[in-house]
Parts: sequence; C-alpha cells; structure tokens
Amino acid sequence: MQRGFISELQRFFVILAVACVIGFASGYFLSSITVTAFGYIAWCFYNMRRMERWLSTYTSDNVPDASGFWEEVYYQISSHRARHIKEKRRLQTLILRVQETTAALKDAVVVLDGETSIQWWNQSARRLIGLQPEDHGKPIVNFVRSPRFVRYLEEGNFNEPLTISSAIDNDLFLHFQISKYGQGEYLVVIRDVSRVQKLEQMRKDFIGNVSHELRTPLTVVRGYLETMSDNSDSLAPVWQKAIGQMSQQTKRMTLIIEDLLTLTRLETEDTQYKECAINVHDLLASIANDARDLSRDKNHRFDVDAPDHFLLTGVPEELRSCLSNLVFNAVRYSPPDSLITLKAYSDNSGFHIGVQDQGIGIEERHIPRLTERFYRVDSSRSLDTGGTGLGLAIVKHVLSRHQAQLQITSRINHGSTFTCSFETSRFSEKPPADLEEETSDIDG
Repeated sequence: MQRGFISELQRFFVILAVACVIGFASGYFLSSITVTAFGYIAWCFYNMRRMERWLSTYTSDNVPDASGFWEEVYYQISSHRARHIKEKRRLQTLILRVQETTAALKDAVVVLDGETSIQWWNQSARRLIGLQPEDHGKPIVNFVRSPRFVRYLEEGNFNEPLTISSAIDNDLFLHFQISKYGQGEYLVVIRDVSRVQKLEQMRKDFIGNVSHELRTPLTVVRGYLETMSDNSDSLAPVWQKAIGQMSQQTKRMTLIIEDLLTLTRLETEDTQYKECAINVHDLLASIANDARDLSRDKNHRFDVDAPDHFLLTGVPEELRSCLSNLVFNAVRYSPPDSLITLKAYSDNSGFHIGVQDQGIGIEERHIPRLTERFYRVDSSRSLDTGGTGLGLAIVKHVLSRHQAQLQITSRINHGSTFTCSFETSRFSEKPPADLEEETSDIDG
C-alpha cells in the first residue's frame, strides 16, 4: 500500500510539473495549474465511485482494472475480503461440527444470556426439558419450574450441581451443572440421572427398612437383658460379665439404628413448611445442659457465648440434632475439667455457630473425610467413647438442608473447632421492644 501511495504521489508531481511547463509556455500558468488540479480530483472521484460500485457487487472475478495507487487499493481490499470469506467458512464449518457434536450428546446443553433467557440448545434439551424452536429468547424458568432450581439460579453459587425431578415426567431426575462464561452468559448441562437416583433411593429404602426391622428385635433383646441385669445377683460372675457386655453392645446397636433412621429421614423429607425463627441462645443453653448430663464425672465446663436477640430460621428439631452431635462429640473427645465453648456470631460472610473444645485434636488428613458415614479417625477410640460414626454425617445433611456449610479446624493436642456457617438471609435479630416485653413478663 505504501509503494502504491508513493507511486501515485510521484505521478501527481509529474503531472503538476507538466502543467507548470505548459502554463509558462502558453502564458496561462494559473489556469493551467487549476485545470490540471481539478482534472486530477475528478479522476480520483471517478475511481472512488468505481470502487464503491465494485464493493457493493463484490466478487473475486470482477476486480476493476487500475494502475498505481488504485491498483494497490483494489488488490489489498480483494485480499482482505478473500481472507475474511475463507475465515468465515472455516468458522461456519467449526460451528456446524460443534452443533453436530452437541446434537449427538445424550446430555442436554443449553446456552443462556445474562438474563437467563434461552439462546441455543441441542436436541437432547427437547427431550429432557421440552424445548421447542419457538422457545428461543424465553426464560429457562418457564420450563424448569422447580422452586429449588429457581433459588439455585438466583443465588448464583454453582460450585455444587443440583438434582431435581423433571416437570415433564416425575420418574425422570435431572442433574443440572451451570457454568458462567463470556459476558455473563450461562452454559447449562443437564444430565439424566434417573437410574442413579433410583439406585440411591433403593439404598435409602433398604437402610430405612432394615433399620426399622432391626429396631423391634433389638428392643426385645435389650429389654430381656435389662431384666437379667436387674437380677444379676443370682447369676454366676461369668454370666454377669457376659450380660453386661451384651447390654453395652445392644445399646450401641440401638444408637446406630436410630442414627441411620435419622439420616434416612433427613434424606427423604422436605423442610419447606417446617422452618421457623429459633432463639439461638436458648437452643445452645439447652444443648449445654444436656451435655452436662453426658459429661457426668468428667466435670467439663460449658461457656455459651450467644446474644439473647439472635434468631436463626430453620427446623428446630434438625438444628438441635446437628448442634447436639457437635457438642456431644466435644464431650467425648475432651479431657476432664476442660472448657467447651458454644459461640454464635455474625459477620459479612453470614451467621456462624461454633463449637470449640480443648480435646485431643484431629490430624489434617482426616478432616476432609470426617462427614463420611462410619468414618473413624481411630476405631478403637470410637468404640471406647460410644460413637456410632454417623454423627457428623447427620450434621452434614442437616446443614445441607439449610443451605449451610461445616468448617473444621483442628490442631493435635490443642483442640478442634466445628463451625456451622449459614447464609445471612437466615439470620435476624429480635427487636429491642420484644426483649423488654419478655423481661417484663419474667419479672412479673
């Protein structure tokens, strides 16, 4: 392009020099210069007009003939257009291949804009959530109407996937994984997990049914053992020891079954209509009193650090079970006369309830697996303390049902801290007027 410009500039000066010579020779210097300049300008306008017509009907075969600067311009434009067309065809081929690939997927793929309106989907999306060609631009919540999905989308926390039943078929379970990309768009991958869900449901039903069936015979055996223990004076010492061990193991089996039933209930029941505002201080104080009975002769000290006006929205029975498991674990694994602290506080990240002990601590490698069922850091120690290995699994399920998380920090021989972190929306404070009214009632 630069060479064409220099060549055109040279041509202009040559024409101008010729016009000057003719003007001097004829005695009409100014007129000669003027006519030459207007002629050159007219010729440039002619070439621009011709280029405009060519661009409006561009093909690679109808490039106008030209020389100098204009020849270079036509060549550069033609080259750029040819590259552009080649790149466009390559991208179209790539998009076609991507569409063919996604169409072959059994998983549904849906692209949403920043307003969560549907922009594109593959064939599987028609089958799984019922999308049709005329649904382009409509909000995805028109087709996935589950309140859990709507809340999941509004919260914007997509670290964990969501599994819900389909609105089209109740026997169909869909697994949603959402990823953000670009300028706030969303990529939604939907997978049919009905088979896995049914197997999981079969497992839950099996555990629940077996636990129910075992509870009755265990109750009978435990009753007879208690009767025999009451009359153990008439038995030989060897039988007294055997009955004592059987009673201990039967009691432990009963606790395991009760915890399994609790887990089954947590996994199957819905909490939507059971939540209410709970006074956190009263809840923690009540749990601390229960823990003192468990502590007995160990003389643990309990410190409840929670303001009277803190309220937490949730299911009272479930939250009590969750926090009781944490406090009772602290009692089991803390040395005598040590301090156990129950603390509630709020900050910018949400509302937190922590249980801190001065026990033996937990090695860091065990912490990620503590909430697994029957996982034991030290099985022999767990048997001695009477744990079932299900307490923290119950805690995890209760917190999950309350959209909360469990954080665990621990140092060997320095104790552990278990913190339940809830969303700010679940936390509130009782108005001072209500506190004064309650105080007056108590005084009265």
